[in-house]
Amino acid sequence: MTLFQLASFFSQCLRCFFTAWAIFLVSSLSAEPVAAPIPNNEKTAPKSELEAGQRAAAAKWNQAKFGLFLHWGVYSVYGGTYNGQDLWSAEWIQENARIPYEEYAKTAAAWNPKDFDADVWVRTARDAGMRYIVVTAKHHDGFAIYPTKASRYHLFASGAYQGADPIAALKKACQKYGLLFGIYYSPLEFRGSPKGFDDADHQAVAAGFDYRTLGPKPYASDRQIAKLAKAQIRELAEWYQPDIFWFDGTWYMMGNWTDEDAKESEAIIRAVIPNVMINNRLGLKHADFNTFENEIPHEAPQGAWEYCWNMGAFWGYNPRNYTPELMKNPEHYLETLGRIASLGGNYLLNVGPDGTGKFHPMATTYLQKIGEWVNPHRAMFDGVSGSPFSTTPAWGYVTCKDGVVYLMIRQSACNAPIAIPALSNRFKSAHLLTDANVKVEVKEGAQEWQIGPVVDAPQQPFVVVQLNVEGHPKELKK
Repeated sequence: MTLFQLASFFSQCLRCFFTAWAIFLVSSLSAEPVAAPIPNNEKTAPKSELEAGQRAAAAKWNQAKFGLFLHWGVYSVYGGTYNGQDLWSAEWIQENARIPYEEYAKTAAAWNPKDFDADVWVRTARDAGMRYIVVTAKHHDGFAIYPTKASRYHLFASGAYQGADPIAALKKACQKYGLLFGIYYSPLEFRGSPKGFDDADHQAVAAGFDYRTLGPKPYASDRQIAKLAKAQIRELAEWYQPDIFWFDGTWYMMGNWTDEDAKESEAIIRAVIPNVMINNRLGLKHADFNTFENEIPHEAPQGAWEYCWNMGAFWGYNPRNYTPELMKNPEHYLETLGRIASLGGNYLLNVGPDGTGKFHPMATTYLQKIGEWVNPHRAMFDGVSGSPFSTTPAWGYVTCKDGVVYLMIRQSACNAPIAIPALSNRFKSAHLLTDANVKVEVKEGAQEWQIGPVVDAPQQPFVVVQLNVEGHPKELKK
């Protein structure tokens, strides 16, 4: 090897190194910050057959496409702060700070969310273009925000709060505004964890910490915790009859929840509401939909599925969440909605109200801006399938239904024609979704179709072109 060849070789090595390092930095910076462990519940295979009522419920849920997740409980009072220390924590603060039950229960007894207004919450979701909500009836701390008779550990037990039952009020508001109503429930609790969730927890356990101290005495066994869960699941099913039952906290690190517990719970629910949508985290072999948390699949999964993540970094309320670095910008959430819809899924976006019952102003502003784009473009999400194309285009996202393809194009890509794979369908016409009078040129080729440019595109983060064809859209196979 000559000196010149050697120098060239080392130059190539350096370029490869710096390219790899740059990719690493970009991927690190773009990773979603995680403030709580992500459960590793198994995904389930779709049911082979559905009865008519179940098909209708599944279609209604999937048509909703975009929902609001609400994490709200005693942890909201803390706001991620304990003993004067700001923690990278929110709904997990009792576990993270290892707050004894006796102390945490005093905070619970004094909690008076006087500003809670179900109508405001649901109307805010509706105005953001959302069509369902899911609210935490009981999280891993074991505290219920409804007047359960199975336990004295709930919002109404002390008398400090004299307002409406949040679960009943939210369901009523959902009926008023035409949203589906969902209940989150965690059967297992922090007090049932055998050794915690990370190295710091394991070290604390080794030093003598007992997770049972996060619950009342006498300490409950695994079976007692499961029995309480099934009693409360029965209450929630019978009293509120939600459209969606969203389970969490049944993974092995939280305690012992058996296959039999899952089957019994499903039987309790379906005896009252046969066609309710139940996610995979109850622990069933076949669930109505799979939950993906901070994990967007690269390809469309089998069966119904939903992606859930936060507006920012925290599920529960933490005021330090509300910075541009953690909240990003409204366009980020529109991008995520388009990506999820193009893969055939639902998007459940979380906001944690504060201890008084209010949304942070920044969350309200973001939801308003999201709705300003989503509502005029709801047709792109209502009753659609994912993209008919095998690859995701660089310029945006695609959904479709019989006779229509929706092209969600980034503003930056509107000034030149974009390409889509050729369709096997006969082309009819193309126009802006929001203005049928604004026609868009389409040039059909054997391998691909050229769309646009979109002349005088609206100044919005994304522009949607409606492509009208004959039949259900299908990519032309080469």
